[in-house]
Amino acid sequence: MKRHTRAALAVAALALVIPVSGCASLLSPQQTADYQYNGGDGAWGTVGEIEVRGLMLIMDESGTGPAQLLFTLINKGDSSASVSLAVSGETFTESVAAGKTFVQDPQSPASSTTDPIVLDSIDAKPGDLIDITVSTGGQEKTIQAQVLSDSLPYYEEYVPTESPSAVPTEDATGSTGEETSPAEGSTSTESATASANG
Repeated sequence: MKRHTRAALAVAALALVIPVSGCASLLSPQQTADYQYNGGDGAWGTVGEIEVRGLMLIMDESGTGPAQLLFTLINKGDSSASVSLAVSGETFTESVAAGKTFVQDPQSPASSTTDPIVLDSIDAKPGDLIDITVSTGGQEKTIQAQVLSDSLPYYEEYVPTESPSAVPTEDATGSTGEETSPAEGSTSTESATASANG
């Protein structure tokens, strides 16, 4: 009985060792060197001397409104770089000094600008991935970025209500016409009454 028990334990131990050794080979230095962990939301990528981090778009959950583009650019080179990002037919270009970081996030204290980048429409909906082509120094790379929405409460303040071009002007609302119309109507009524009495 003891021999059978020992044999059974040996077989069980061997069954445990095989999958563990498989995991060890999966996590070998040769394989993990090519693996890049993307912590948090947003896509990462490297184009030449430029590192792109936190690349994403945020729009209303309905997917019908404009979207705000967010990203961080880190220049690892020794000279300033002009970096272009192309998405849904629109291109945005930023200059990043050598060894510096450019943050496109007006809500962040570390932001490099107070102006949001808003796209009137994009070829994607919340939950989709969208291609964004990043170019610099004659090199380019297409990165698939996430399209997120205000279904996540901490992104509510990032959802653009309307793009600047969509905000109606005073002339477009006809406010001036509305203010003069009653006066004109009153004048016409008074003239008609005067004619009738005359």
